Amino acid sequence: MEAEQFDEIVETLKYKKNIILQGPPGVGKTFLAKKLAYTLIGTKDESRIKMVQFHQSYSYEDFIQGLRPDGDGGFKLKNGVFYEFCKMAQRNAGIDHFFIIDEINRGNLSRIFGELLLLN
Repeated sequence: MEAEQFDEIVETLKYKKNIILQGPPGVGKTFLAKKLAYTLIGTKDESRIKMVQFHQSYSYEDFIQGLRPDGDGGFKLKNGVFYEFCKMAQRNAGIDHFFIIDEINRGNLSRIFGELLLLN
C-alpha cells in the first residue's frame, strides 16, 4: 500500500471514527486494521485495542449484555465483550481506544446489535 493511500485512510478514520475495509481473503485487512490503530494510538499498546470476529452464532448477549446460565440452574446478567471494552475505555478517558470487528459480514447484524441499530 502506498503511503499516501495509508494516510488518506488514517484521515478518514480520524474524521468518520469508523471504517469498513473490504477485499478478498488474505489481502491483509486485519493486519491493516491493527496497523491503523497503532498509528493513531502512537504506540503498540495491545491494552487499548480489542478485536472480535463475528460468526453466525454470535449474539447480542455475547457482544453487549444478556442473561447466561449460572451453573446453579438459574441465570445471571453477564456483560459482553463490547460492553466491557467500553467500560474500560471510559475508565481511561482522554486516550484513544480501538475496537476492531473482523469478519463483520459473517455475523447476523440485527441479532448482534439488536436495538442498538435504532439508537441516535
